Amino acid sequence: MEFSIDSKSGVPLYRQIIEQVKFAIAGGKLQPGDRLPTVRQLAVDLSLNPNTVIRAYREMEIEGLLDTQQGSGTFVGDRRPGIDPVERQRMLDQ
Repeated sequence: MEFSIDSKSGVPLYRQIIEQVKFAIAGGKLQPGDRLPTVRQLAVDLSLNPNTVIRAYREMEIEGLLDTQQGSGTFVGDRRPGIDPVERQRMLDQ
């Protein structure tokens, strides 16, 4: 999957990553179980701070879009759990 970031768009960079992944899932370009680039690799490819990619991946994991497996990578998830907005914010703040 190719990512493109527009730093002049006014949309936060992490949101751009999230929207592109969501669009790829909705369009069938990404299927459950597909592996995403590592945080480090995507940060290098897009010339971003790794924390920006971490934030995007973490938010998508909380939404149930991604599953991160320590030592194995980050994969498109097959779950779409709903989560309370207060709980979501608490998890993001950790």
